[in-house]
Amino acid sequence: MSNAIRCRGIRGATTVEADSREAIIAATIEMLNAIVEANEVEVGEIASAFFTTTPDLTAEFPALAARQIGWTGVALMGAQEMAVPGSLQRCLRVLMHVNTAKRADEIRHIYLRGAKALRPDLVAAAEAAPAKTSAGR
Repeated sequence: MSNAIRCRGIRGATTVEADSREAIIAATIEMLNAIVEANEVEVGEIASAFFTTTPDLTAEFPALAARQIGWTGVALMGAQEMAVPGSLQRCLRVLMHVNTAKRADEIRHIYLRGAKALRPDLVAAAEAAPAKTSAGR
């Protein structure tokens, strides 16, 4: 049963330099590509992706970036995070649901840029793991 395909959640987060369409798209693409590479995900294995942004990011939907990189058959949704005082600003997050044979402890959650502060434990684990190649992705 170890090779059984299951739906797993993969988390990711990054910060955006400015509230501009270009910055949101670029940061989202960087984050999604890093998640796909680190977890050896095929686009056809992605069941859905749920994006959130902090209230200070309003110039574009992160899901548009996923469409631009070819995720045309993936169910996408976006929402706004709560405005918690003192929380990380200009942050976008994703929760991807992926069909995979990987165990939960084999999933690599990706935190980039200023979002590394959200989960330093996962950042350290991801940086210590061997690099994956993106060939054929």
